[in-house]
Amino acid sequence: MQNKNFIHQKANLEGKVKLGKNVSVWAFASIRGDEGKITIGDNSNVQENVVIHGKTKIGKNVTVGHGAIVHGAKIGNNVLIGANSTILDSVEISDWNIIGAGTLIPPRTKIGKGSVVMGIPGKIIRKLNKKDKNLIMKSYKSYLAKIKNLLNK
Repeated sequence: MQNKNFIHQKANLEGKVKLGKNVSVWAFASIRGDEGKITIGDNSNVQENVVIHGKTKIGKNVTVGHGAIVHGAKIGNNVLIGANSTILDSVEISDWNIIGAGTLIPPRTKIGKGSVVMGIPGKIIRKLNKKDKNLIMKSYKSYLAKIKNLLNK
């Protein structure tokens, strides 16, 4: 990989947005750094219809699934945020976590390392296992392969 990003032509990035290496931002995603800087780490992917707003830091190897909202939060490395999840202001999610699809993480919630979180509001349902870690890695690596193919056409 040549450390290139893929930004879909129908994605919207505005304001203070800093992308690491090999980041992909897909159609209809909106990343608005007008109310604080947004940083997205290497090898992360922001899928279709995601909204990221407010001062936000997203680590390396993160998947932000279809339709998720991340507003003013800090996300660690190796995190999978499931489709249509909502992560609100001042939330801190440590490394190696899965946030299940449709989960709501209320403001000021702190999630330590290595959990699967689901529900409304989000609750830790169990510790991460090897299969879960493989899922996190498979997810971000599949998007790296997608952008490699797109950029090499």
